[in-house]
Amino acid sequence: MREPRCNNIVPSKNLWEIAIDFLGKIDKKLIDFNLKLAYIMYKVCRIEKIPYNVTSKLVFLSCFNDVGKLYELENKTDSTIETYLFLKYFSPVKDYTIILLDQNKTRISIPAIKGLVYKACKDYTNYLLKTNNKEEALKAILENKSEYKLIDIKALEILTKKNDLIYEFNSYHYKTIVYKYISKMIFSGKEKNKFILMLSSLFEMYSAQTLYHSKVTAIISYMLAKEMHLKNKRAKKLYIAGLCHDLGKVCIPLKILEKPDKLTDREFSIMKKHVSYTKDILNSKMDYEIVELAYRHHEKLDGSGYPNKLSKDYLTIDQRILEVSDIISALIAKRSYKEAWDIDKTIEILDDLVNNGKIDKDVVETFKKNQKKILKTTDDFTNQALKTYEKINKERENLIRKKNNNDAKMVQ
Repeated sequence: MREPRCNNIVPSKNLWEIAIDFLGKIDKKLIDFNLKLAYIMYKVCRIEKIPYNVTSKLVFLSCFNDVGKLYELENKTDSTIETYLFLKYFSPVKDYTIILLDQNKTRISIPAIKGLVYKACKDYTNYLLKTNNKEEALKAILENKSEYKLIDIKALEILTKKNDLIYEFNSYHYKTIVYKYISKMIFSGKEKNKFILMLSSLFEMYSAQTLYHSKVTAIISYMLAKEMHLKNKRAKKLYIAGLCHDLGKVCIPLKILEKPDKLTDREFSIMKKHVSYTKDILNSKMDYEIVELAYRHHEKLDGSGYPNKLSKDYLTIDQRILEVSDIISALIAKRSYKEAWDIDKTIEILDDLVNNGKIDKDVVETFKKNQKKILKTTDDFTNQALKTYEKINKERENLIRKKNNNDAKMVQ
């Protein structure tokens, strides 16, 4: 299956706002630092006259700086390596991610990048927030000028002289500028899909058991919509909703998300809140129909679902498709609390849900009729995802080994 192009479904500006809100749910201090770094990066790039296409990628990297902190303890590595791996394998700017690892000797063939601009801006931002004094921050950079290139230092000198950076940080001027800049950034349909997948993968990429649940849900939803002759735009909205439907899980504690046993009533009440968190993240940034699709994917036709116990009269066929697709995706995958079900067991469970009046019969019958084609597509994707997972682990091991060797040489 070719990935559907969704250029006309989600504006690039809205994707950025979703990303920033999403990261803010994880760590407000992290996103606050990243936006300030993005502001310094933007200003320095303007001073150095770095072209827009490169500046936009550097601002992107700044906004996701140190997102790897989510995984450094789990994987016994450091946040720089984890940030690099995550953005390399899941973001639209993978060709630029080497900058994160190789700041002292960047081999990337982008002539417009003037040496160590990323490192210079990141260090300057750190000094600025630590000292709360722009002159002191510049002094710290000058004391270590051998680590940077002269052009970067001169740009920071100009920035320090012309801008009241502490006031701009305290007044949230930096956010206004960064939001205004990123609102003009344009992503292709393929890049937009990858951007959304990047967000939905934050809690999935390091777990083979849950890898790409959102993408599989999106694929099944899209294929069922096409088989049920929904218009192309509706099928694309279902695809986007599938990618986004679990974003709110970022607000749920990992000990609940990854619990190997059945959740307690209290834990399940917390887990159910993920649909409301998803709506909060997407609201006013996504098409209303996409938001409602994501928000209602756990409702049931008999009114026993959540969050609002809606009955069949209030659930569209599109919402019913996503509900069934999410169930199928969960059943055919290995999860922390269960093994993967085979197709016979999956269909048996789906039929039971239909007979109990919980999910739509026509959607299930469409799946059963087209199960071979749908499962082949999801199997192909899952196999590719597992290969990606293996590549990530292998590269992580190599990077850790290299880092340990370098650290040992420095000690000697």
